[in-house]
This record gives sequence, structure tokens and C-alpha cells, in this order.
Amino acid sequence: MAGPVQSLSRWAEVGDEEAGAAAAPLGAPSTARMYDYFLGGKDNYAADREMAEQALERAPVVARLAQVNRGFLEYAAALLAEAGLRQFVDVGCGLPAERNVGDVVRRVEPSCRIAYVDNDPLVLVHARALLATGRGTGAFGGDVRVPGALLGHPGLRRLIDFGRPVALLLLGVLDFVADADDPRGIVRTLLDGLPAGSHMVITHTARTPELESLAATARRAGLAFTPRDRAEIAEICAPLEPAGPYPAALPLADAVSADGPLPLVGCIGRKPV
Repeated sequence: MAGPVQSLSRWAEVGDEEAGAAAAPLGAPSTARMYDYFLGGKDNYAADREMAEQALERAPVVARLAQVNRGFLEYAAALLAEAGLRQFVDVGCGLPAERNVGDVVRRVEPSCRIAYVDNDPLVLVHARALLATGRGTGAFGGDVRVPGALLGHPGLRRLIDFGRPVALLLLGVLDFVADADDPRGIVRTLLDGLPAGSHMVITHTARTPELESLAATARRAGLAFTPRDRAEIAEICAPLEPAGPYPAALPLADAVSADGPLPLVGCIGRKPV
């Protein structure tokens, strides 16, 4: 993180009205910064670390979920780049990690175009400073709960050619969409806005007793978190034509182990013809 924390926060709060949501106050935990903490990052504050440690006490699996989710992001992005996709929209991109979508897909094809989208202004500050630093890359404010506006963002549409196939990534995003906001409807709307040949990648936390307990604690702290059962996740992914044995338990390499699969489901699908 470059520069004093206070100036970054002030820039985020007043310099990105398009994001559609206020940045989490520095004294309150942020899901993006907690995720950064679980991945071993340094862009987090005391409130984030305290809440993250409380989460680990209730559900120790959450750190592993964050790590496997990130690994699946890299796997899926590389897979789609190798399949010929050259445009990627990473929705709910979060804080920059050691390897980001652009790093992964440009190893396959340097001309790939990448749009990073988030509704947290502080995340956008980091994305613009550290990720959107060259041609073919941009960072834009958008909220997945308003999918039409997200895809209609003028800057996004200048960067991404919606006359050609797009890979839209929703990694660990729909877990934070309430039932009232209709996650399946969001997927359908996003899919309708994508051109033929496009693909979508989704991960979603599966419901377990310990994760349900964690969700209740998170809601009391003002953090939305909605794990769902596997049938509900399959319904969310249903508008997609599967591009492999998905939805699948993650991690793919050791989904069945002595401890069983992780409570995390991944889906890679294409827009039906």
C-alpha cells in the first residue's frame, strides 16, 4: 500500500462516486481486507485481523476456503485463456494478490484485456494503482446486485469489446448476495448481457453448521455472508452450460480426501447457444 492510510481512505471516499457503495470505515472490518489477511497479505487493519481471527475460531476452514478460492480463480482464468478467450472481467476483484487475473492470462496471451470491478472504493484505489497500469487493463466501480449497470459502465465498455466473447469471473461474490437480491437472477442478467461464446466462472461457499454460525456472527458485525446448500448453488449455476464436470467440489485435485471435500463449489460454464 502506497502512501498514508488516511489519505488513501479519503481519496476512496470522495474520489470514486461510481463505485455504488461506501468504503468500510477503517475502524470496521472489511470482507476484502479479511480475505487479504487469510491469503497472508498486508493490506489489512486491526479490525480486519480481529474479525478474521474470530472467524477462524468459529470456522477454522475459512482460511483454506480463501486459499482454494484463489487457486481456482487462477486455474479457471488460465483454462479459459488457453481455450482462446482474450477478454476477462473480474467482478469483486478484491485487493491485489501475489498473482492476479492479468498475470495469469497474459502468460498465455499477452494481448488479453482485463477489467477489474469492485464496489469498494478503497479496493478500487489499490486496483488502479497496482493493476490497471497499462494498456488493455482497467478498474471500474460496479455492484453485482445491479448487474445491468455493472455491464453498462461506459469505461468497461470502452475497454471490453462486447461483440467478442468475454470471460466473466464471480469468485466468492454471490456468497455475499442475499436471497432477496436474487443471485440466480443476477447470473441470468449478466449472462444475457454477454456475447455468444462467453463463459462465466462462479465459486460459492456451501452451507455447514459452523459456516452458518459464522454467517450469523458476520451479520451482527455488519458483514453480509450467505453460505447455501449445494442444491441452491446448482440452481444459481443452472443458466450456464457446463464446461466440464461442474458444479464441482473444490479443490479439484483432492476434492475427496480423508477429510472429505471442502465446503466450496466451483462452476465453469458457457453461455448456451
